[in-house]
Amino acid sequence: MSKPVSFALSPEDRVQRLRPATYLFRAASAYARSHVTGAGAEAEVEALYGDRDKATSYLVRAASNPATLVEPGWAGAIAQVSVSDLVAALTTLSAGAELIARGTRVDMTGVAHLTVPGRVVNAAAAGAWVREGSAIPVRSQSITSGAVLEPRKLAVIATMTSEIAASSNVEAVVRALLSESAALALDAAMFSANAEDGAHPAGLLYNVTPITPTAGGGMNALLADVKVLVAALAAAGGGRDAVIVAHPSQAATLSFMAGPHFTASVLPSSGVAVGTVVAVEASSLVSGFDAIPEFETSNVALLQMEDATPSDWGASMKSLYQADSFALKMILRAAWGMRAPHVAYLTGATW
Repeated sequence: MSKPVSFALSPEDRVQRLRPATYLFRAASAYARSHVTGAGAEAEVEALYGDRDKATSYLVRAASNPATLVEPGWAGAIAQVSVSDLVAALTTLSAGAELIARGTRVDMTGVAHLTVPGRVVNAAAAGAWVREGSAIPVRSQSITSGAVLEPRKLAVIATMTSEIAASSNVEAVVRALLSESAALALDAAMFSANAEDGAHPAGLLYNVTPITPTAGGGMNALLADVKVLVAALAAAGGGRDAVIVAHPSQAATLSFMAGPHFTASVLPSSGVAVGTVVAVEASSLVSGFDAIPEFETSNVALLQMEDATPSDWGASMKSLYQADSFALKMILRAAWGMRAPHVAYLTGATW
């Protein structure tokens, strides 16, 4: 077990305040580089980011086998902020991450099952105006079971050559590989109609009946589709914080045709099929993440280079040792759900 090391601030860091997620990516970069050079994570921190500054350092736990960031030595509070910011950093790549950033977030560290209650919001459940001295009505609140969160494992394995891992650009490479892979996996699962299957949470479209799109194409069909989607949210007590998620082609069309006066957020996502348009009440989404991600590194593993139906053994096997390459594995446990039925979608949009 290696001793804790300090995460230094480079001169540029002292001038410009960095996002907390930067230090998570730097941790992964130090692990990657130290595994190849054999110099140790502490030495790689100094080599990559300059001399350590004890007054402003961030404590991280050095690489082990596996390199699991689960102990107080990693500065748990900082790690928790970093993971939350990691999700926020994905918002430029992932519509799902953008929704998570707008919704309610809970800490799922050490939690296997969490129920977040919901509430049916309508005028009948609101307060009442009363005369002076008159009795105030006591409303019976419509509390629902809401969202049930059970953490599932979002895992990414990224491979690179030893030359890349040993270079000074390793942080940029690690950031791109982990961010892009996590963003694509997040959107593909979140905007699906798949049930919870033990591998990932249920998609937001699961058990939601799709709305029939408007025929004819053009602006009239676009406006009619948006209207019926938001109306479906309003009928369930939502609609105030509607977000439209669509395939990039539909999102671009909507943004162009609706113009700058269209106030609802439009998020493009490759995780949504062409012709599918989703409306979500962002404030009704609740998500939970384990505060600490896990990293593991190897340059001797035998990997099956397969992303469709991977197994323990099969075709397309690659020896990292033989190829002088390197693998970095990240595992982050996450869950999401809707506190209220504020999701509507249609398929086969004609615009």
